Amino acid sequence: MALAREEGRLGAAEYAALVRSSGLQRPVDDLPRMAAMLAGSNLVVTARDEAGRLLGAARGVTDLAWCCYLSDLCVERSRQRGGLGRLLVAETKRVVGPGCMVLLLSTPSAMGYYPRLGMERVPNGFLIRRDG
Repeated sequence: MALAREEGRLGAAEYAALVRSSGLQRPVDDLPRMAAMLAGSNLVVTARDEAGRLLGAARGVTDLAWCCYLSDLCVERSRQRGGLGRLLVAETKRVVGPGCMVLLLSTPSAMGYYPRLGMERVPNGFLIRRDG
């Protein structure tokens, strides 16, 4: 498995297929909108298998100094519960650095997942506190 940054390179159709497979509710049938979502994201961390097949992605918007909004975290359904989401969140945090918080707004069905990754519950989402 390979983690990589793919902002500006990940195609809307490939991303929409992953999001659909993951069960995350996004406008996957509206490829221009999915393309705009990717174009507006300056942090896209992906996980691919040895054959290059997209297995997971973390899509966010960040200033790389103070905050990162992690807008999507999705893992192909067949790979869920295997630690891939944890790796994508950890890589996102590594990229943004210790002075940057990571904020995520969860779907109701995933509210129990993020605390297991070490994310702190806030009234309407989760965050990783800044280290300094």
